[in-house]
Amino acid sequence: MSGPKPRTGIAARYLAYWGFSFPPFGPDWVQDRFFQTATAEEALARVEFAVTRGYAAVLVSGPAGVGKSWFLRWMIEQWRSSRALGIYLSALGRSREIWLEELAVQLGVTRPPGPPGRLWRVISQHILAACLSDQPCVLAVDDASLAEPSLIHILWALTQLTARGRHPTLVLAGRWENHLLSRGHFADWIDLRIPLEPWSEEDVIGFLCCRLQNAGRKPDEVFAPEAREAIARLTGGVPRDVNRLAEWCLVAAAGANVRPVDGEFVKEVYDEFYRHLDTEWQTSKSVSAAP
Repeated sequence: MSGPKPRTGIAARYLAYWGFSFPPFGPDWVQDRFFQTATAEEALARVEFAVTRGYAAVLVSGPAGVGKSWFLRWMIEQWRSSRALGIYLSALGRSREIWLEELAVQLGVTRPPGPPGRLWRVISQHILAACLSDQPCVLAVDDASLAEPSLIHILWALTQLTARGRHPTLVLAGRWENHLLSRGHFADWIDLRIPLEPWSEEDVIGFLCCRLQNAGRKPDEVFAPEAREAIARLTGGVPRDVNRLAEWCLVAAAGANVRPVDGEFVKEVYDEFYRHLDTEWQTSKSVSAAP
């Protein structure tokens, strides 16, 4: 396994300026960056209930950037650690054929020669074997709201696989308002909807402090208390935006030789780096940030 990529330029300078052992914020997902809020733990408990009760399909919904992908990956790691069959796949940009091939790879299935239908039969047999062994089978499908209609039919077919009264549970993630699964007969087989909400101010502050401590610095040495509150307010608690704004504040502060970051500096960075985004994004942030 290759080591971490060397950091050069701005990244190296801002890490050196703050004395971090690694970047505390940013877009890259790693398991220890999932911040386990009470909402996330409740969502995981609901998924566990759905799996143990034999539900076929669960939809994890929420606005863009709320952490659906992070949650799915974290959830699958929890199931794998309990020796369940846990698979994570994305539906984004995948045709039915490509998605089935990726599922086969995750299952350790070699694609047999012959027509495409033969791969489906082999995948089905593999999943049914897991069901017969009483092994929980959880398939996490990210970006399901963007799935092609032909792929949705495959997802539905997976929920119909049954052996000895057991079948796989699909945990789908997407935005309900534009989800094909929310319309027509597709909506009938969603057994449970689990909403993910933006973080509270307390969650945001806890996340910032946790990440800074893990990176080797005391939170007050980096973000003054009013700066942490400003990040929570301006982002509306959306995890993706909390990560973005926190990292840009640290980069900008390193360039301006500012330490620690205060609330006014956070506002300046927000105005500088987000003012060119579209009106809809800005409006949604203003609404979510309002008291």
